[in-house]
Amino acid sequence: MNPFPFEELQKILELKDTELEIDELLYKSTISYIEKTLGYPLEDHNYNELQTVRDCKVYTNQDNITEMVNITDMNTKEKVPNCIIDGRTIFLLSTEYEGHVLFLNYNAGFLQENFPADLKEAIIKLFLLKKKEFIKQQNHEEDCTFEIPQDIQNIINIYRRKNW
Repeated sequence: MNPFPFEELQKILELKDTELEIDELLYKSTISYIEKTLGYPLEDHNYNELQTVRDCKVYTNQDNITEMVNITDMNTKEKVPNCIIDGRTIFLLSTEYEGHVLFLNYNAGFLQENFPADLKEAIIKLFLLKKKEFIKQQNHEEDCTFEIPQDIQNIINIYRRKNW
């Protein structure tokens, strides 16, 4: 389920019933663009990965962890108890796991309850720009250049995955 559903956008902008099909397509296009730019889906998904413990910590590949389902020590095949999750970093409270490979099973993404207001605002503004551009194209207007304003790009950049 999308953490920012079309129905919510429809209520916020009071979209006309006669244009809902086009608006929904423009909305899906907006979400797709945002996800492609960010480098990850906005929805909550389940992820599995193997990570090696260094300095009593491991790093997940995904941001916005909503639930840590399971952490298993692949060396002993036992569940890892007592850890602290801070963003993408998992701090282990015992040094016995140093150098061990851990299997991480977790959910990450956004839920409706924790969807960032600034990202929601950027989606709404981008949707409105796409709709305006669509109307220009329908009217065969000459000026059909589409650029994302810097304020929207700045918000997207905050959430963009850093590939170091």
